[in-house]
Amino acid sequence: MKSLTILQETRPGLLAEITTLLERKGINLSTIEGDTVGSMAVISLTSERYEDCFDTLSSAGFKVFAHEQILVGIEDQPGALADISRRLANEQVDIRSVHFVNRDDDRCIVALETENDYRARQLLRNLLVG
Repeated sequence: MKSLTILQETRPGLLAEITTLLERKGINLSTIEGDTVGSMAVISLTSERYEDCFDTLSSAGFKVFAHEQILVGIEDQPGALADISRRLANEQVDIRSVHFVNRDDDRCIVALETENDYRARQLLRNLLVG
C-alpha cells in the first residue's frame, strides 16, 4: 500500500485547502490522519488514485512525500503490536511509521512503513494482508 505524507506549516484552513483540491479532481481518500508538531502540520493519507493525489498536491505547492507500507493482520489484544515490533527490532528492522487501518471484532489491520520492507515482509509473512 502506498501512502503520502504532507509536511506544511500549519494554518487555519489547511485541511480544507487540501481536501478541496482533491475534491475538485474527484479523488476520494481511503484514510487520512493529521497532527501538528510545533508549527508544522503532518498529514498522512492514502487513496486508490495515489499518483493523481500526489500530482495534485505537489502541483499546488505542497511538500508531499511518498511511502510504501506493508499491511499486517493481528489479533486485537494487548501485546499483539508489541510482538511484531519486537520481531522487527530483534532483526534490526526500523519501523518508521505505524497506524491502524481497520479494526473489527477481534482483528486489526496495521500499516507499517519500515526502512527495509523486503526483510519486514519475510519476518511477518504469516501476518501479511493483501
